[in-house]
Amino acid sequence: MEQKSQKKKFYMHKISNLLNVQKIATIHYQALEKNYVFPEETHDFWEINYADKENVFIGVEGNKIELKQGEMLFIKPNQPHFTESGNKEPNLFIISFSCRSESMNFFADKKMTVPENYRYLLQNIMSEAENTFELPEFDPDLSGLKLKENPNLGGEQIIKNNLETLLIYLLRIAQKRPSVQEFFVSKIADSSELQDEIVRILNSKIYGRFQLSDLSAELHYGTTRLCTFFREKTGKSIYQTYIKLKVDEAKKLIRKKYSFSDIADLLCFDSISTFTFVFKKHVGMTPGEYRNSIK
Repeated sequence: MEQKSQKKKFYMHKISNLLNVQKIATIHYQALEKNYVFPEETHDFWEINYADKENVFIGVEGNKIELKQGEMLFIKPNQPHFTESGNKEPNLFIISFSCRSESMNFFADKKMTVPENYRYLLQNIMSEAENTFELPEFDPDLSGLKLKENPNLGGEQIIKNNLETLLIYLLRIAQKRPSVQEFFVSKIADSSELQDEIVRILNSKIYGRFQLSDLSAELHYGTTRLCTFFREKTGKSIYQTYIKLKVDEAKKLIRKKYSFSDIADLLCFDSISTFTFVFKKHVGMTPGEYRNSIK
């Protein structure tokens, strides 16, 4: 006997938008010269400044903020701001846009590091912008975007979607913090990511000197908490790990036939004797013995 199909009733779920970017005002990627200064300006929409190379200074309401490579600064509507390159030649990515969503208020006056695993979203925005709009190589006075004659299909929407996605990810990171009143500059979403972020920062300082206070300031955690956490996860202190990273780098430089004095200078050891002592303590042989062992 033939059965009649029954029409099942479905209930549609309305999608809520945490953030909705309504309009894009400008998109810049600027390779700035040394001592470049862009005068103070004000506009009634949001602006994001992202340091893609070297450090840059952003003046906000009279305060000069150093924006380090990988960091992003949010400038809220109607907030006076200016740009200075100092004695560096930084690359600066800027996107300005209109977003009236309440969640956007969290970013007011925030400086955050964009986690490396989210930076592809910025790359996507820039790539789509180059193939969607007529972007001059360098025009700090750009006041509007003009579509190409044959823009990327859906390019504007992809830019919007990537920007919204990045903002949501940054909000998720902040949500996992003890207080939403604070802002944090690492990619920390769980304990393993905090551990990875600490090691990443240590790696970035191999050719320099390192203080626990610097790490604390960058991650916005107390030094005691960071040290305790890291030792619990790795069984080693942060400083021990930092020295090991230097020694591992020294091995590479020895294999590249750098002199021991140059290695000591490059890795900021106080003297060749200090370098030799530290190297032997970690490797079990002097730098000279290690050099001879790998020939």
